[in-house]
Amino acid sequence: MQLLTAQCPYCGRDVETTIAHTAEPIICPKCEKPFEMEIPTAEVTSVREVEADETQKIIATEPEERTLFRVHPVVFRARPLGSMVVLMVTVAAIYGLWRSLAGDAPSREPELLGSTTLASIDWLLWISVAGLIAVAGILFYWFTLSYSTTLTITDSRTIYKQGILSRDASEVQHDDVRNIQLDQSLFQRLMRIGQIGISSSGQDDLEIVASRISSPGLIVETIRQNQRS
Repeated sequence: MQLLTAQCPYCGRDVETTIAHTAEPIICPKCEKPFEMEIPTAEVTSVREVEADETQKIIATEPEERTLFRVHPVVFRARPLGSMVVLMVTVAAIYGLWRSLAGDAPSREPELLGSTTLASIDWLLWISVAGLIAVAGILFYWFTLSYSTTLTITDSRTIYKQGILSRDASEVQHDDVRNIQLDQSLFQRLMRIGQIGISSSGQDDLEIVASRISSPGLIVETIRQNQRS
């Protein structure tokens, strides 16, 4: 984020602000008096004709949109109980697999050549493998759900995208934001996660609802700081 520095006309202190706040009076933190910061203007000095394909190289344009945050919903902190179950199943499955392969599994009855009975099956091995496959499936689902959901904060808008094959996207300009809701339970505050809801002027319902977002307070503060009005 670029900062502009100006000298207070009352007390002479250097005051820093952003381009977004130059359209409104600035309050000096020392003398607490308001003043305006003006961006210098320039006069047209000449006009000339150029080829259309050359304009992209020489023309002066508006500043490009900058991405300030790009976050995905957290995976483990948002599911503490599920994460503990997955961890315990993983440890138990690895231990059972190790015992089975090391030959420490419960003794089995002798099996006849060419025959398979329930007693001859290494149940510990297959249960351990099934447990690891189940854990892998759950983790794949969690991470796919997380990385297919993206909340992007730029210096001018908030963009929320969901889905992999079918993609849903919503965006709200910072200047149009009427209401920002931040929902956090006590546990979520300890884990520094929460839900952010954003609605714009003229809309009764929330247009963006992002759950399981890390550091939601910082994101809300960033949106407020980049509002021009």
